[in-house]
Amino acid sequence: MAVVGGMRAALTRTAVIAMLMLALSACVGGAVKRPAGETVVPAADAAQREAARAQRLRTGSEWSLTGRIAVSNAGKGGSGRIEWTQRGERFEVALSAPVTRQSWRLVGGPGEARLEGLEGGPRSGDNAAALLLETTGWDIPVEALGNWLRGLPAEGGAAAKLTPGPDGRPLSIEQGGWTIAYQWPASGDLPSRLDARRASARVRLIVDEWQGGAAAAPVASRDKGWESLQSNVVKLRNELATLNLDDPAGDARADLAQGRARLIGMCGFSCLTPGLERGDSEGVDGVHYLDGTSDVIEGDEHARLLEQATRYAIAYNQSLVAGLKANAASGATAAHAASASR
Repeated sequence: MAVVGGMRAALTRTAVIAMLMLALSACVGGAVKRPAGETVVPAADAAQREAARAQRLRTGSEWSLTGRIAVSNAGKGGSGRIEWTQRGERFEVALSAPVTRQSWRLVGGPGEARLEGLEGGPRSGDNAAALLLETTGWDIPVEALGNWLRGLPAEGGAAAKLTPGPDGRPLSIEQGGWTIAYQWPASGDLPSRLDARRASARVRLIVDEWQGGAAAAPVASRDKGWESLQSNVVKLRNELATLNLDDPAGDARADLAQGRARLIGMCGFSCLTPGLERGDSEGVDGVHYLDGTSDVIEGDEHARLLEQATRYAIAYNQSLVAGLKANAASGATAAHAASASR
């Protein structure tokens, strides 16, 4: 009986251990489950798929895309429409700002670039990225983007680190100090969106349509990802709530009385101080750019808020500059009178 009891105890312990092992294996299995519908293939097959995708794209030297872009650098930037056309090593990038009806066109290739649409006429240089940074303040790696947009490392640049997704297509690429994160459609060789970052610089792009190059991604939907990119309505509404929209001149006088002489600015693809001409900034301490201003209108409310912001900025800036000029003239008159009395 003792032997039987010992055997029963041993069997019981074995059963308990087996049950624990099954439970642990179930927990481990649950921890690595992937989202439903995500394609997961063996690593070797995924690598072969990605190599084939990259080869198809490298052999397609002519392609184009249309989409939506948002650029920021050190807290300033803008958003709008983008059309990118690539023919071999030459590119043409058109940016448009719906609110201001401004547009810019960047064309170039290896060792040359020309930017049109600037105040004062076109500008040229031997490096597209440097030209953009100098003229607009946007940090956009133009030459590398031709590859990064398609989920490929830039050729001839710094060493790249690719993080593959479960189907082989890259989740991210790290190269030249930039980290580019991707989102992909269920099928296709081209991504539907990317988010490129380096320090305070950020470039976000959502593709509406691809043409040429390889199997195209479907048109991007205006989903929550895009809405999170476009959160300017709340920002601008909060900014305007701090201003006296009925009396911009009164705000300007109050600020001058307290020794504040900052203009009001609005940013889209370029940053402006509405209502002023060149040379009107003498005596100004700086510019406060209204958060939430953008060249992409996010609906009727945003359009209304932008109109209010523009009207306010024009009236405020003109009143502020007029006050500065009046103060300067008054000071000059007082100085002249004091000199004459000596």
